Amino acid sequence: MGHKPKVLVVGSGVVGASIAMSCLNLGADVVVLEQGKLGGAASSNSFGWINASFAESSAYFKLRNAAVDTFRNLKAEIDLSDCVRWQGTLWWEDGDKDLQRQFTNLLDRGYSAKLLNKNEIKNLEPNLKDVPEVAIHTAHEGAAEADRVALALLSKLADEGGKVISGCNVIGLKFKKGRVSGVKTNIGEMSCDMVAIATGVAAQNGLVGFDWTLPMQNKRGLIIKTCPVPDLINHVLMTNDVHFKQNVDGTITAGEIFSGDFDENIVAMDLAAEVLSRLSRKLHLKTKLISTNIKIGTRPVPIDGFPVIGDIAGYKGVFVAVMHSGVTLAPLVGQLLASEMLQISKSPLLKSFRPSRFTN
Repeated sequence: MGHKPKVLVVGSGVVGASIAMSCLNLGADVVVLEQGKLGGAASSNSFGWINASFAESSAYFKLRNAAVDTFRNLKAEIDLSDCVRWQGTLWWEDGDKDLQRQFTNLLDRGYSAKLLNKNEIKNLEPNLKDVPEVAIHTAHEGAAEADRVALALLSKLADEGGKVISGCNVIGLKFKKGRVSGVKTNIGEMSCDMVAIATGVAAQNGLVGFDWTLPMQNKRGLIIKTCPVPDLINHVLMTNDVHFKQNVDGTITAGEIFSGDFDENIVAMDLAAEVLSRLSRKLHLKTKLISTNIKIGTRPVPIDGFPVIGDIAGYKGVFVAVMHSGVTLAPLVGQLLASEMLQISKSPLLKSFRPSRFTN
């Protein structure tokens, strides 16, 4: 039997877990290293919208569009029915000309979308009180509880021979003849043939022995989750002042405007109360919505807004995968990067998102 390449994946969020599972599927010996909570910080604080609706370039749209299909096809490999819903999206964050421009852009890209009027929206969402005059409907999109997806992948990884180590802080990398040979951690050194860095916001900090950091414009955001309620909404709803969805277990996840930041001087509890108030005003409620979880997290955003995926020049065997839309992209990025790492193939979908576009 030939040598099984040993891959260390740093980070256990949905991106890291996807890379790890894909490497294992391709025959590697895989170990996931996580400093904090399994499932990842960014994943646990994510809204979890699975979509290709917003992409600032044609290349990014193609990647995201392919990623939505890949995510859908995961059901053949793993049961995610308790943490992923394919309920579609109704979007009216912007109105009038901006909404029409977004709709036209989606159609020009071949994306499946419809423009619905007020009555059509009412029929789809009978419990919606604040009904817009028009909204974009994208029926094939979905939403995930990203940390639970990550945990499901990590559980499958462990069941199939991979390893997951929590409480492991990777401090630095070791190299031999220009190629990575191991990592230095708080619990000792570990040897490897390859390292995949999927550390989200921490990618800007760098590692000892590895003179490469990623310029980031990380943004803070707030997510709240409510107690479970009977079936209330049928879609991911992206409105002009709040976005929200109902999860498989009946809980509702809501948050601030999806792509925005917020004033750090605002007290989290006050902001959460305001978001919950906005949500309540939009719905015909039979029971009061009660928040059970309030999370302020940091979204990993590379400086130019686009994903950073691939090998690091000058450091053989070191790969990175950091992106804002990690939930949507994770399953596909995991497959594509694993294929590159194990020298099977390189995908043209990743051409525009290489780390080489940044120089330290």
